[in-house]
Amino acid sequence: MDEIRKKFSRPLKVLVIEDNVIDQKILESMLTEPPAIASFLKIAGKLSEGIKLVNEFPFEIAILDLNLPDSQGIETITVFSRHALDLAIVVNTGVYEDDLGLETLKHGAQDFLIKSKYNSYVLNKVLHYCLERKQRERDLVNAYHELKEAQQHLIDSEKFKIVGRLAGGVAHEVKNPLATISYGITYLQQNLKTPDSNQLKVMENIKEAADRADKIVNDLLDFSSLDQFQKTPASIQSVIRKAISLVQYQLDEKQIQLIEIFTDDHDRVMIDKNRIGQVVINLILNAAHAVPPHGEIQISTHLSAWPDLGLPGSWGKPDLFASGEKIVVIRIEDNGVGIPENVLDKIFEPFFTSRRAAGGTGLGLSICRNIMEHHEAGIKIFNRPEGGVCAALCFRALSQAQEDEYAAKKDLNH
Repeated sequence: MDEIRKKFSRPLKVLVIEDNVIDQKILESMLTEPPAIASFLKIAGKLSEGIKLVNEFPFEIAILDLNLPDSQGIETITVFSRHALDLAIVVNTGVYEDDLGLETLKHGAQDFLIKSKYNSYVLNKVLHYCLERKQRERDLVNAYHELKEAQQHLIDSEKFKIVGRLAGGVAHEVKNPLATISYGITYLQQNLKTPDSNQLKVMENIKEAADRADKIVNDLLDFSSLDQFQKTPASIQSVIRKAISLVQYQLDEKQIQLIEIFTDDHDRVMIDKNRIGQVVINLILNAAHAVPPHGEIQISTHLSAWPDLGLPGSWGKPDLFASGEKIVVIRIEDNGVGIPENVLDKIFEPFFTSRRAAGGTGLGLSICRNIMEHHEAGIKIFNRPEGGVCAALCFRALSQAQEDEYAAKKDLNH
């Protein structure tokens, strides 16, 4: 009972949009006379003025007359609700306009009042009830979006499982004959002595095609075996440096400058080092493909607290970590051409690639996302305002207590 009383006694931030001066005075009196219903009150005589005030002040609720100098009837609530998505709205209708009041509930209003048919007590009760209804609406909308996201996640998971099984089967069937072709052409190149340049070129083309096919098969095998992980405590910087050493040749070949900015903060995480190394390598190579010769790639790490990681946009899952939890962040940034905005939301889909002509399989980023999800970690890729792309990874930082617990379990198992 005390909680209910507190709710109904809490002053509100109220906007009144009413062109009739007498009705304005009546509402102002009801809202401000002690005990005041409104702690903050603004009054507008036109719809356009009300919309302007909504953009300037943090109102909680609006009392809206439908017939204004610049708008009439249902159109008033329709237009206003589009500009005041977060506000609870109470329509203040004329006498004998009950049907019109009911109609407004379909267009964004939470309730309606009949002019001259209510007092301060009724007004206070209606305003607070409307705020509760608005909050319930928000909760329902959020629940709906979460349900749709969960549904899509289940669909994607099942799709990945099916594709993984198919990919694994196909890859194993193809790998043996492919190996025969590769060994055969290598043997011919080494032992067939021919001055015919066309024959040499044909053999070279066959070898390149076999190598490319082998890469695709290996990607498919990686994609089909994402449920096999061996997580241990590891320094994320050591994983990054090992990954860099494995791609240094490709970077040197394009004369790409690699800038490392690693913090001295604690960067220990619980990961499968080989799998996360695979993610880092994939993202570095993607960046290397995107930048021109003599381009630049920057890799940085820092320790932050969820969700304030110093990165724009959302991670898709706001509850990925607990609020305030320590997070290790990796950023891999390039100064390349960026990703077209119309395909940004497709880049993690299996077999989607803009580099198919250059040998891309479209599985790299799908594999990266799946590896990160198996680590209960986050990945997002976005265009930088200054040009180029940033790929960001975030992991739960490992505390000393967790390291000690892991070490104790390991000793116990041995």
